[in-house]
Amino acid sequence: MSIADILIGFLVAGGFFVAAAVSRLFRRSSTGIIIGGVVGIAFSVVILRYGLAEFFDAVVVTAEE
Repeated sequence: MSIADILIGFLVAGGFFVAAAVSRLFRRSSTGIIIGGVVGIAFSVVILRYGLAEFFDAVVVTAEE
């Protein structure tokens, strides 16, 4: 496991803190939980998609060979 893997892990886990921060912006708790959760998951998915782009490219090349 490299330092880059650890940093990506921390960024993905940071999606929880993004969700908590967004949920505090709304008055009703149910609205904050739903929208905050969606934003937190979206943040984590974006980090995974763009942070592991080299890995996904390598998997596609390996599968084609």
